[in-house]
Amino acid sequence: MPRHQRAFTLTELAVTLLIVALASAMAYPAMGDAIAARRARLAADALADDLASARRSAIARGGGVAVCPSPDARRCAPGAPWHHGWLVVHGTVILAAHDALPARLASSARGGRDHMRFDEAGASLGDNTTVTLCVRKRPATAESVVLSAAGKVRRETAGAADAAACAAGHGAVR
Repeated sequence: MPRHQRAFTLTELAVTLLIVALASAMAYPAMGDAIAARRARLAADALADDLASARRSAIARGGGVAVCPSPDARRCAPGAPWHHGWLVVHGTVILAAHDALPARLASSARGGRDHMRFDEAGASLGDNTTVTLCVRKRPATAESVVLSAAGKVRRETAGAADAAACAAGHGAVR
């Protein structure tokens, strides 16, 4: 009784590999954007956590704790974009440092303050300040961290104007 062996022909194998390669090529950019958007959310979480930690430290230390942008993780740089990194400082003592975000991420800030200082009661005197983090040229990925004058920190999906400013990648305080 003869047996018939079934196998793939070289043509069938080549077509299958071509389909897999095309599907992978189409999925790769979307996967990269998803990873970058996740990094923007994680960066917003880190900034919100650092602000809340700075507030607690200010209450414990009697005030004078600030969070400020820092491009070198050694000194505050007024006007620097937040995506270059930030510091939590008490006087000249660095309590925490956050390195620059990946190159695909950008930031914008609104509220007129280039650093956020907490007093002994945990308040952050001045106007409400919003820092928005996003993937460059992708406003739909924008996440905002809002600090109120009372010192309360909250995270929210960025509004249209903040998202557009962030996606443009200016980083400037407006």
